[in-house]
Amino acid sequence: MIKRFRKNNLGEAKDFFKTNGFIVVEDAFDQELLNDFKEEFASVIKAYLAKAKIKDQIMDFELFHKGMELLEKKDHMYVAAVYDTIFLTPSFLRIASQKFTSDIVRILLDNVTAPLYGYTNRCLIAPPSDDRRTYGWHQEVFYTIPEGRYIQTWAPLIDDTSTLNGTIEIAVGSHKEGIAPQTWKDIKGRATQIIVSDDVLAKYEKVSLPMKLGELLLFSGFLAHRSGTNISSMHRYSLVGMYHDVSEIKFITPTLNFSYRGKTPKEYYDKEVGN
Repeated sequence: MIKRFRKNNLGEAKDFFKTNGFIVVEDAFDQELLNDFKEEFASVIKAYLAKAKIKDQIMDFELFHKGMELLEKKDHMYVAAVYDTIFLTPSFLRIASQKFTSDIVRILLDNVTAPLYGYTNRCLIAPPSDDRRTYGWHQEVFYTIPEGRYIQTWAPLIDDTSTLNGTIEIAVGSHKEGIAPQTWKDIKGRATQIIVSDDVLAKYEKVSLPMKLGELLLFSGFLAHRSGTNISSMHRYSLVGMYHDVSEIKFITPTLNFSYRGKTPKEYYDKEVGN
């Protein structure tokens, strides 16, 4: 049984984190925040169904599964566009930037008072029976800003997560390894795999962590973890991200590079104004 904490009872949370490398907060997100996000996300899917000229009649409760399947069938570009749209909507930004998350991150980072830098805070979309973007057992140290000091987050966003739909799995206490022995593998058609050694993983209890809407997992960047395989018939939606300590001496922000899927600003200018 995984110990869970509540907002008003975090007294032992820091000690638990130091021992185990993670904590789970039961009541981290207000239901109103989650409802606003779900409504806005549904509207985003509807918008891309219209752009894709998909005429199928889809009930609202089917949007997150059947709607996404239809977009994938039409062209994966539309699914990718949904993914890149939702994380900058106001409702998602309110979730990712809520004060409670910042407060508990500061506590877990030894009461740091410096600003935090939210990095790759996204809504991860995991379709059924598709592990192309799924990572094996890994630490986050080589997937984020090098030599940073940070806390990671993970939480369900649309439905509860379970072993069936591939909830997160953790190796309890593995953060004590520091940077563990691991192997970098670039595999065609899959996400880069930087996999922790089996010898390291054998030392620690590995736990699948079902989570309910409203709960938030916070864990060390050194904790070995992975997402399970989604063997259900529905998509899984989860919050993933990191909060870096800006005062860490070696921390420096990366540059942000946006590219355009469609017409570029210069092409638009040339069409409308240019000679």
